[in-house]
Amino acid sequence: MTESGPLNLIDDDNSDTEEGVDKQVRNKLAYDLPGSMPNHGRPVIQTKCLRIAPTGRNWAAATTEGVLIYSMDVSFIFDPTDLDIDVTPEAVDAALKENQTSRALILSLRLNEDSLLKKCIIGVNPADIPAVASSVPVKYIQRLVEALAYLLESCPHLEFLLRWCQELCKIHGHSIQQNSRNLLPALKFLQKSITRLHQDLADTCNSNEYLLRYLCSASDAK
Repeated sequence: MTESGPLNLIDDDNSDTEEGVDKQVRNKLAYDLPGSMPNHGRPVIQTKCLRIAPTGRNWAAATTEGVLIYSMDVSFIFDPTDLDIDVTPEAVDAALKENQTSRALILSLRLNEDSLLKKCIIGVNPADIPAVASSVPVKYIQRLVEALAYLLESCPHLEFLLRWCQELCKIHGHSIQQNSRNLLPALKFLQKSITRLHQDLADTCNSNEYLLRYLCSASDAK
C-alpha cells in the first residue's frame, strides 16, 4: 500500500499510446471508482481532449473509442455519419447558395441534423427532384425517408413532399425492396404520415362539398 492507494493500481508506464490501454485491459483490474458501476469486461479508454458547451448543459470528449457527446437535454441528438473536416453546416449553406442541391442534401444527411435536412429538401426545385433523389446513396435512404415523414406532419407543402416520396420510391425501389427489413420502420412511419394526411384531406373535402351544396341550394331558393 502507498499514500496513493494499492501498489498494483499505480501505472508507472509513461507511455501515452494505445499499448498502455491494451495493457490495462489485459490486466482486467477489478477496482472501480467509488460510486461508479463495476467495470466487468468494459474497455478502458483514454481521453485526449474535453470541451464544454457555452450553455454548460453539453460536453464532448475525444477518446480512443471515438468522440463521445453527453447532454443534460433529452432532445439533444447528434449522430453524424462519415463525418470529416469538410462536412459542416457552413458547407451545406455554401452548396445551397451555389445551387448544388445534391451536394447540400448529402452533406446534411451526413451531419444528420433535422433543421439542415429540412432546408435542403425544401430548397430543391420541383423539376430537379428526380435528379437529386437519384444522387442519394443507398445508405442514406432510411434517414431521408424518416425526414420526409416528419415533414409531412408539419410542413404545408404537401404536393411537393409527396412528389419527393414518389420519386424516391421509383428511383430506389429495387434497393428499398432488397433492404425492406431494415427500412421497414421508416417506411411504416411514412405510410402512417401519408394515411393521416389522406384522412384529414378527406374530411376537409367532404365538409367543403356539403357547404357548397348548401350555398347552391340557398342561391336557388332565392
